[in-house]
Amino acid sequence: MRTYAYHLPVISLPGLIGFVAVGLALGLLGGGGSILAVPVLVHLMGLSAKIAVPMSLPVVGIAAAFGAFTRWRRGELRLDTVVLFSVCAMAASYLAARIGTGIPDRPRLILFAIVMLVAAALMWRRSFRQPVQASAGEPEVTTTAWKIVPVALAVGALTGLVGVGGGFLIVPALAGVLGLSMAAATATSLAVIALNTVAAGAGWIGRVSLDWTTTAIVTAAALVGMVIGTQLAPRFSARTLTRAFALLLLLLAGFMLFQEFRTPSTL
Repeated sequence: MRTYAYHLPVISLPGLIGFVAVGLALGLLGGGGSILAVPVLVHLMGLSAKIAVPMSLPVVGIAAAFGAFTRWRRGELRLDTVVLFSVCAMAASYLAARIGTGIPDRPRLILFAIVMLVAAALMWRRSFRQPVQASAGEPEVTTTAWKIVPVALAVGALTGLVGVGGGFLIVPALAGVLGLSMAAATATSLAVIALNTVAAGAGWIGRVSLDWTTTAIVTAAALVGMVIGTQLAPRFSARTLTRAFALLLLLLAGFMLFQEFRTPSTL
């Protein structure tokens, strides 16, 4: 079994700001932060994708868990839905991480950029739909829960392979299929992401060696962003935030594809 060597990254001010943005996105949107973490680690801190993907998992997981706990205290978290979604997602995440550790950097980053493009398209489309507003005390629809399984498996596979938490899939699935309000869908998404990253991280055990001091520093930066995002979320239009983030993903994906195809292959 091959373990990838680790080299010390440069913890720069842009890198720390990037991880504040990771937490900010998670707090505002209930997802999306994890899709920023890998580009920050690769392009602002100089890590290879084989190290960036597993390092992003505890950072995003801890930030998501903090956000989920905060929203649970507000009464927004649906624990029954968390269990339903997480069982499938965690199994797929663990298996994908174990299988995908040998994928070279270039194919992994190209796949990551493609996922970003898909996420941008889905989030832009979602911004045109009216959010579901569940009435207080009204039971949420769960009769179509089986439809969540394919989405949960896809989210888990993406987390294991490229470190994407999958909030851009989880939130619309919970709101559109199960009928959760946007507040409940966002809160539940954060809990699922936190559990999913644990499973993916377990899949990488023994395959990489991480610098936990560096991981702790960038996690702290992400938590700062999460606190800010959680406080600001009720003040902004979800539609505006979603569209702005979709455009950011589009730009980042274009940049990553340009970087990968302009440099000689190292496969």
